[in-house]
This record gives sequence, structure tokens and C-alpha cells, in this order.
Amino acid sequence: MISYKKNKLTPLLIILSAIFILTLAASFLLPVIFETNIISDSMVLQPYSYDEPFGALTQNQSKKWFDSGNPLQAAQYDGEIHNPTSFDIISWYIQFEIPEKAYISDSWNGTYTREGNIITVEPPKDYNRTIPPGGSITYGFIMYAPKSFSSTDVTFFFKQKIEISRSWHYYVLLILTIVSGSSLLICIPFIIKFRELQKKEEQARNGIEQVLKLFANTIEAKDKYTSGHSARVSFYVKELALRMGLSKQEQQNIYYMAIIHDVGKIGISDAILSKPDILDAQEMEIMRTHAAKGGEILADFGSLPEAALVVRHHHERYDGTGYPDGLKGEEIPLFSRIISVADGYDAMTSDRCYRKKLPMSMVKEELINNSGTQYDPKVVQCMLDIMETGFTTQP
Repeated sequence: MISYKKNKLTPLLIILSAIFILTLAASFLLPVIFETNIISDSMVLQPYSYDEPFGALTQNQSKKWFDSGNPLQAAQYDGEIHNPTSFDIISWYIQFEIPEKAYISDSWNGTYTREGNIITVEPPKDYNRTIPPGGSITYGFIMYAPKSFSSTDVTFFFKQKIEISRSWHYYVLLILTIVSGSSLLICIPFIIKFRELQKKEEQARNGIEQVLKLFANTIEAKDKYTSGHSARVSFYVKELALRMGLSKQEQQNIYYMAIIHDVGKIGISDAILSKPDILDAQEMEIMRTHAAKGGEILADFGSLPEAALVVRHHHERYDGTGYPDGLKGEEIPLFSRIISVADGYDAMTSDRCYRKKLPMSMVKEELINNSGTQYDPKVVQCMLDIMETGFTTQP
């Protein structure tokens, strides 16, 4: 059967190309180092050594005193920050609350600011801004506070500087880039070869179509009244096949079969074909043999193996009174039932030697009256819909 192949590799190639380009671009555009959002960890300021995973802030018990005239006790507070993670800690700062009358007099290794009762400790601009994995830093301050003050909650805020090569994101991008790139390299030669085969197949289809049309035109040249009949019927058939939901392959094949549906007329004498009057009973009997003759002629047509059967039965009637075999209903091949309606529609809408073409209102009436007797009702309904809405293309 003449094939109609859909290129399924092209969408795959587009998808692979998109993945490859996006992952490759992401590999270049994604910074080598990126920062996390702010992370926080709680510590407790204690009057004794108290070690949390990220460090501690303790009151130095040996360094407490009272200044003359100052009711507040002075004490040294020593802080340490650890980095137990695998990545650099950056953009860190510490916050804790102090009593209302308390204040910080001296400090080191940090910048201290106060807002209300909240103290914020940040790294100096040129020191301790980055804490490497496993590293630690120290800081401290002198604070005057009531003697009763000994502890408070301390919150440590920080970001992490992560190398992309040490993150799972990097490996996902790397794998996607390698897989999509490799797939492209494999698919491209197949796409090129497939395109070449498609082009050759298209040329072959065009060649076959031209030969079939030439064959049909040669037959129709015997009778000026049927000139162009096969071309029109094949056009109507293709529209019917489309509207009835047949596949692209089926639409193409029934189109070719419609072109040569009257091939059996090559065996009918010119006297009968070109008779400028209605045929008598004997002549009509001879004319009816063209369907069976067409099937015989196409019996060995390997490119369209179903054509012989379809052409043989395109004059069967839905009620079983047609020829050559008196098939009934769905015993008749679907393609034959479609061609039968298209053939009848063209006969009614064309001038013939024995009458002028019928008005469209009468054509519609004839189709309805013969639905279920001569024609398949489903095909008739489809033709009526086409008459109502118009053809999607022009013959």
C-alpha cells in the first residue's frame, strides 16, 4: 500500500535540542558559586562555657567588675563562631537582647549596633567576613548590665557560599547536557536519512498519482460528458474521508482509488461510452460490467492491494440490489461506499448527454431519498454536511 509516513523523529529532535540548549545555557549562566537564603541557629548566652554546633557566647567569670559610681556591673563577653558545614559561611550576623539600661562600652572583631534593646553584631568590613568549613572566629565586647543579668537567647544568622560543582544541581545539569547532546548526535544522521527517504517517497507518490490521472484521463477522453469525472470524484472522496475521520494513510489511498474507480471502462466499447442517449437494457448490462472489469485489471496492482476490491464494489447498493455481487450494508467495503456517494453526487451535479445537471436542492433530495437504499446513510449525512458548510479546499 502506498504509505503516508509521519515524521515522529522531528518532534523528538526539537525536544532534545531544547533540552541541550537550555542545559548548556544553564551550565554557563548559573554562577560557579551561589548563595543560600538566610539560615538561622539559636545559641544561649551563659555565665559559663556553653558550646553549640555553631558556637557560643559566654560571660567571662574572671573578668567582671564595678566602676566607681556606676551601679551596673561590667563584664567581658567572649564569643566564638564555628563552621561545622562543608561550605563557606558568609554574610553572618548575631542578634541578642540586653536589659534596658545595659550598654556596650568596648568591642572587638565586630561591628555592634543597637536598636531598642536588640544588639546586632556584624563582621567588620575587612575581617572575618567568611568562615571556611571547619574554621572558627572569635569576637567579644565589654557590657555594663545589672548584676542579675546572666543569660539571654542569641540567634546566629548566616548564608552559605556553595560551589555549584559540589551541589546536586551541577550533576543534574551535567547529566542532562551529556544525554541530550549524545542523543542529538545519534538522532541527526537518522533525521537526515529519514528526510531523504521522505523526499523520495513523495516523488514516488507524485509519480504514481500522475500516472493514475493520465490513465483516468485517457479513459474519459472517449466521452466528453465524463471529462474530469474521476478528478472531481477523487476530490469529493478525499473530503468525505477527512470529514469521516479516516487516517492520513486511508485518505491518501482512497483518493488514489477514486482516481481509477472507472478503470474498467477501458473494456467498454466506444459506441456505448459515447452514445448521446440513454442506454438500452442490453447496453446498460454491458456498461455495468466495468466495475468487475476494473477489479480484474487492478488485481495485481501491488501498490494498492485493496484497490481491486474497492473498485469492483463501488456500484453495490446499500440494500443489496447493486452489482456485480449484490453485497449489502457493511458487507460493502467502506471505501466503496464512500466512492459510491461521491460518484452519485458528481453524476447529479454534472451535465450528461441525456440531461443537464440537477439543482442543488434536488441533489440534496435525491441523496436523502436514496439514503439506506442506494447509499450508506452515514456517508450521505457526511455529504449533506459538506453541502451545508462547503468544502475545505477547492478541486
